[in-house]
Amino acid sequence: PRRYIIFSDFLIFWNNISSIGSMMSILFIIMFIFNLIESLISKRKLAFSIKSNNSEWKLNFPINPHSNMQNNYMFFK
Repeated sequence: PRRYIIFSDFLIFWNNISSIGSMMSILFIIMFIFNLIESLISKRKLAFSIKSNNSEWKLNFPINPHSNMQNNYMFFK
C-alpha cells in the first residue's frame, strides 16, 4: 500500500517553496561543478596574484609572536 500525503492549503504553499529551493540548490551545485571542471580544463591564468609583503606569505607558515622577524616596508605613491 502506498501512502498519499495530504497537505492543508497552508502547507502546500510551503511544500512548493521547499521543492523550488531544493531544485535551485541542485542546479547551483551542478553549475558550480561545471565551472570548476571548465576552469581546470581551460588552464586560464589568474586574474590577480597575491603580492603581499607579509612574512607569512613568503615563508608559507606563520611567524612566532613577538619575534620581530617582520621587516618594515615603505610604500610610495
